[in-house]
Amino acid sequence: MVPESISSTNITVNPNPKHQSGPKSDPSLTTQFVTTEELAEVEKTYRAQRKLSFTYGSVFFAVTLLIPFLSGTAEWWYGKPFLFGFTFNLLTSLLLFYVFYWILALFFVKKANKLDDDLNRNK
Repeated sequence: MVPESISSTNITVNPNPKHQSGPKSDPSLTTQFVTTEELAEVEKTYRAQRKLSFTYGSVFFAVTLLIPFLSGTAEWWYGKPFLFGFTFNLLTSLLLFYVFYWILALFFVKKANKLDDDLNRNK
């Protein structure tokens, strides 16, 4: 049971003027500050950058997962000496892994710079 003094109290809420609809509302919530052409250009840029990033990211992810997968499943990878008594697994872990990622980074940076130049040229 609710005491009478609490149940008869009127509570008024002052609404936030930014969330009101109508002529007194905040114009930043309803105004579009860019044109549809600019939005299309931004979307085109994001799409190209996403494609580039996901392409190189998927190569990075696949190669990173391939090394432990081969280490557990392929005897030619971890059990047979290849060069100076080193197995492919040891050689990859010591050297080739890092060389591959530096080369991948170099190609990514070149492609990203080319994409940036192309997008800036088209403005």
